[in-house]
Amino acid sequence: MQAINRTISLLAVVAGAIGITALSGCTPMMAGQMAEAGYNVAKTTLGGTDATTAVGDERQKKLQSVLYSVDIGQELKPILEAMGEPPKEKSGNTYGFTCYEYAAVYSATEAAVIMARDGKVVFYGNSRCIVEMQDANFKGGGKYMVTPPAN
Repeated sequence: MQAINRTISLLAVVAGAIGITALSGCTPMMAGQMAEAGYNVAKTTLGGTDATTAVGDERQKKLQSVLYSVDIGQELKPILEAMGEPPKEKSGNTYGFTCYEYAAVYSATEAAVIMARDGKVVFYGNSRCIVEMQDANFKGGGKYMVTPPAN
């Protein structure tokens, strides 16, 4: 009886060793398949192969083309109409400037702004209204500093 138990124990150890060896041989293959699956998911999610991304690309191209045609000093109203959508944010200040922000124009996270004063464009480009409307931009050497009219 003890001989049978030893034989069974020996067979169990050998079977376990074979199983571990077989699994360790499969691990790189399994890891590779899992990595490939993860890559494929990321590619379809981030790569933009679905219809919603195509719509976003079309929107970005349209807004970018409008902005690329803008000139400083140009009338603001036709530009806002050409954009074809309301700005995500519109803010003004006591210096007479108004900022129009359009989200996700240059990328999913990069917005475009149009700064205007008296109905004319004074700045446009990749930025955010919160950056452009900082008080320091309108005082002592700021980028939009307004000099009072001479008496």
